[in-house]
Parts: sequence; C-alpha cells; structure tokens
Amino acid sequence: IDNRTFESDKMMVAKQALRGKMVSSDQVRRFLDLFTFESTKLDFAKFAYRLTVDPQNYYIVNDGFTFSSSIRELDEFIRRG
Repeated sequence: IDNRTFESDKMMVAKQALRGKMVSSDQVRRFLDLFTFESTKLDFAKFAYRLTVDPQNYYIVNDGFTFSSSIRELDEFIRRG
C-alpha cells in the first residue's frame, strides 16, 4: 500500500488485502495510518467494520482520525447498522 501514490490505489490494495479475511479493530486502526486523506480513512473504516472480529473494540479506530466529525460519522454509520 505504501508503494501506491494515489489514495484510490491505496484503497483498492487495502480492500484487496482484506478480501476473504477478518481483522481486529487494532489492525483497522493501523491501516488508517496508510492513508493521507481523512475521507479515505473514513471510507475504509466503514468498509472494514463488517470484517471486524471484535466490533465491541471498534472505538480503537477513532484514534486514526484527525477530526471529531469523522468519529461522529463513523459512530452514526455503526449505529445505523
């Protein structure tokens, strides 16, 4: 992922890496560090939520965001199910 220049390419590779796998909330959090833009981080966090083995710990992912608005949007996404 680090070798990709464009956010869209990074997102594509990250999604490919998770295809058919389950991940921890901590792993999702670490994936967010690979992205530059807040919007991409948020999109990835939403995508990865359904692949998470420990959704009760998903609050860990909040540390990957710069803006509280992203945290609120992710929380709303999760609550809507």
